[in-house]
Amino acid sequence: MRPRGAFRVPKPRAWGVIESEMLRILICLAVVARAATAHADDGVTTYALVVGSNLGGPGQTDLHYAEDDARRVAAVLTELGGYTADQVDVLVHPTPDELRDRLAKLAIKVAADQSAGRQSRVFFYYSGHARAEAIDLGDTELPVVELRTRLLEIPATLTVVVLDACQSGAFSRVKGAAPAADFSITSRQHLDSQGVAVLASSSGSELSQESEQLHSSYFTHHFLVGLRGAGDANHDGQVSLDEAYRYAYHQTLMSTAETAVGGQHVSLEVELKGHGEVPLSYPVAATSSIVLPAQLEGQALVEDKRSHTVVAETYKAKGAAVRIAVAPGEYEVVVRHGTTLSRCELASGAVDLDRCASEAIVTATPKGGGFLHPTQIEVGVLAGPERHDGYSDSLQGFGYHEDELAPSAGFEVRGLRQVARRVWVGGLASWQTMPKWTHTVTGTSGQLDETLNWNTTAAMALARGVQPLGDTHFSVYAEIAAGVGVGHTALRDAMSMTHDDFHIGPAFGLGAGFHLESPIVPHLGMTAGYELDYMPVISDLIGNTHASGGHRVTVALTYGF
Repeated sequence: MRPRGAFRVPKPRAWGVIESEMLRILICLAVVARAATAHADDGVTTYALVVGSNLGGPGQTDLHYAEDDARRVAAVLTELGGYTADQVDVLVHPTPDELRDRLAKLAIKVAADQSAGRQSRVFFYYSGHARAEAIDLGDTELPVVELRTRLLEIPATLTVVVLDACQSGAFSRVKGAAPAADFSITSRQHLDSQGVAVLASSSGSELSQESEQLHSSYFTHHFLVGLRGAGDANHDGQVSLDEAYRYAYHQTLMSTAETAVGGQHVSLEVELKGHGEVPLSYPVAATSSIVLPAQLEGQALVEDKRSHTVVAETYKAKGAAVRIAVAPGEYEVVVRHGTTLSRCELASGAVDLDRCASEAIVTATPKGGGFLHPTQIEVGVLAGPERHDGYSDSLQGFGYHEDELAPSAGFEVRGLRQVARRVWVGGLASWQTMPKWTHTVTGTSGQLDETLNWNTTAAMALARGVQPLGDTHFSVYAEIAAGVGVGHTALRDAMSMTHDDFHIGPAFGLGAGFHLESPIVPHLGMTAGYELDYMPVISDLIGNTHASGGHRVTVALTYGF
C-alpha cells in the first residue's frame, strides 16, 4: 500500500485561491467569535448534560460504545458547538440518584442565570439501554415521566433532548431488552412541550443499533458527522437542529437498511415557538477539515491513520463539496461506489481524485472478527475409531472380530444462526457407519461368515461459541449438541439372510475447531476440528447398550448468507 498523504494546511497557488481562502478565514473568524461568546451579546448561556451507560439491566447485555459516544458528543460540543469545557457535564454509567443530582445542579445554575436576567439554553444527551417508559441504568431505572418533569423544571429558554436508546436486541447489538411500548415514541410524547426539541434515534417499534465497524451507534455516529459539517445543507458554516436531523435520518437509514435488525428511522418533534432556526454547531470555525470535492460520489469513510478509528462515514452525492471538521492529524479516505473501492490521498486538506488507488472489494470478517454472514450452512465429513464397551466385548465373546482397518466414518450437516456477537445456535444432522464385525462358522459346505453392521443417525440442537483471532479471517469455536439418535443393526447370517433391528435413544456431542472465511470467494469458508460423539442407542439381548461414536476428526465447507 502506498503511503497516504497527511492533512496539511491549504497552500494558495493562485490569486483566486488566495481570495477564496481569505474570505473563508474571515468567515471562520466571525463564526469562531460568535461560538466562543456563546451568545454573550444577547445574554444567553449554554449548558450541556451528556450521559452514557454501557451497563445492561435484567435480560440485557452490556453495550460497547454508549459511554464512548457520550464522550464524543461532549468533544464535538466543545470543539464546534460554542460550549466551554465547564459548560459540558459528562456523566458515564451513573445511578439514577447521580443523574437526579446532576439535573438538580443544572437547574440551580439556570435558575441563577434567570435571576440575573440572562437566558439559558440546555442540551441533554443520553445513550444507553431503555425499557418501555424508562431509561435503564444498570440494575435500576429512571422513568421517562420523571426525566421529563426534571428537564421541564429547568427554567431554560430552550432545551434540546437527544435520545439514543430503544428496546430488545438481535445480530448487530440492539440498545435495550423488553419488547414493550417503544421507548422513542413514548419518550417524545412525554418530553415534548413549549421550548423543547426531542431528537430520537428511532421511531415506531424500531430498534436502535450499534456498529462494530464504526465503534459507535449508527445514529450517534451520523449525528456527529452531521455536526462536523456533512449536514450543512445550505453551506452557511453552521449546522442547525433541522439540518442535523435530516442528515442523521438519511444516513442512519442507509446504514441500517441491510442489517439483521433492519432500517432505523430517526425522528424529530419540536415545539420551538419563536426560536427560529436553532444552530447546534459551527463547523466552519474548525482549524482542520477534510473536503470531499463536488465530483466525488459514493460511500466515503474517513479514517484516522494513527488510531485506526473511523472519524466519519457518509454517502457523498455529486453536485456540491462537503467539508468535514476534524482534529489535526493524518487521515485517509476510502470511497466505495458500486463495485469500485478507492483509497484516496489528501492534497491541501481535500481528496485528490487524481491520486485514488482502486482496489478489489474483498469479502472479509467484520472489524472485531466473527463470521461475516448471520446464517451459515456447513456440510462436512467425519472419521475416527469406534468406541469399545460392554456391547463390543460381548461380540468378541461370541467369536466376532472387528475390521480394524476400517474406521467409523460419515457425514453431517449443520444449520447455524448468529444470535449474539459470539454466539450461534442451530441444528445438526449426522449419519455414521461403523466397522463391520465378522464371525466365521464351519458348516457342511465349509466355512461361512456371519457379519454384523450398524449405523447411527442423529438429529441434535446445537450451540456454538466463536472467538475471532484479531482482524484475521480465522476464528476458533467450541460447541455442544444434544438430541435424538437412531441406531440400525443388520445381521447377515450364514444362510445369507439379513435381520434388521432399529433402536432409539439420546445423542450428545462436543466439538472444537477453527473456521476460515475465504478471502477470495465471497460467502464460502471452511471449518476443521475435533468432535466427541456419545449416542447410547444400540442394545443386545443380554442387556448391553453400545454408546456409538467416539473421537472424530471433522472437515466441512461453509456457506454464509
